[in-house]
Amino acid sequence: MLQQSEHPIGGQAVRQRASNDASSTAGQSPSASQSAGFTVVPVLLNDDQAAACLGVSVRTFRNLCSHDWMPRPVVLGPRLLRWIRSELESAAVELIPRQPAGAGEPTQLLRARIERAKRTGVAA
Repeated sequence: MLQQSEHPIGGQAVRQRASNDASSTAGQSPSASQSAGFTVVPVLLNDDQAAACLGVSVRTFRNLCSHDWMPRPVVLGPRLLRWIRSELESAAVELIPRQPAGAGEPTQLLRARIERAKRTGVAA
């Protein structure tokens, strides 16, 4: 018999399956427990997870946090900051600045291409 229940653990919602089977997933690594029917869905994300959620590096994520359009973190302690996944997925992605239409090549790349064409005599 399978029962499903959700338990909030450390800012994460964990969905577990309980069964009367003799085989137990207790004591296994997280990857083994995920493949055995456990699904871990973090609600509050640390820097690494939030960066992965947005598809950027941790350093870039920390730089983005200084912008006004980024959602503010949840303060769980003096050095414990977490970001709400839904805010990152909705607010940050909607408010992130877009490249203006018609903005072509950055000027420094264009200038370098022109200088290279002058030196070699071949248009790139």
